[in-house]
Amino acid sequence: MHVIRMLPILVAATLAAPVLAQQEPGSGSWHIVFEPYFMAPNMDGSSGVGPLTARVSANPSDIFSNLNWGVMGQLEVNNGRFGLNFDGTYMNLESTSDRRFLDSIGGHQGAYTFGALMRIEKHAELYAGVRVNDLGVNLSATGPLGNPRSASGSKTWVDPIVGLRVTLPFSRTTDLTTLVDVGGFGISSDISVQVWPSIGFRLSDKTRIKLGYRAVYTKYESGEGLQRFSYDVLTFGPTAGVRFQF
Repeated sequence: MHVIRMLPILVAATLAAPVLAQQEPGSGSWHIVFEPYFMAPNMDGSSGVGPLTARVSANPSDIFSNLNWGVMGQLEVNNGRFGLNFDGTYMNLESTSDRRFLDSIGGHQGAYTFGALMRIEKHAELYAGVRVNDLGVNLSATGPLGNPRSASGSKTWVDPIVGLRVTLPFSRTTDLTTLVDVGGFGISSDISVQVWPSIGFRLSDKTRIKLGYRAVYTKYESGEGLQRFSYDVLTFGPTAGVRFQF
């Protein structure tokens, strides 16, 4: 696998933003929602540590063939007017490279979002919070003269985020939910943007299937020289989850 298909394993399925569960407007009673979900990501962009930078270009097959383990899911409490949400994703990946000079690449990606929601209209909710990003990269290479080189780094940064969720019911059993948020604002990331439409299918009063398509763009850079760390990647792909309401 070429190096352009290797760095994406460091940040697969990222980036994550809240998968917010629909509640009945103004219901008054509190509900707990647990939603494990899955994303099959494509990635395009670049990432670097110190003097080493590589192109990011991968499809789901590239990423999952190098996956050690991972988890994605969200938990929300909501009474139809206000809510609190936690969303977490983590992936640990590792791979060797057959590209000249580059021997191996590994790393991890975690994103943990904490948000508060407020209903502003029958079908719309505002939310705001923070997203904690945890990204680690390990690169090993052999120079033209046979001298070994390696670079590793990890970064944890916190992005403020604001967003809007709009849910439009098609019928008693089907709805379309669109989630849009923006963050970073130069405080940590230069910019972080997410768009995530999904269709929900109700199986019962307590269970719903969610199928969607997510696109997340993040641009982050810090440090100089050997301390430089950069991540400029668009992640996009289909999503699937099951929502359980209690």
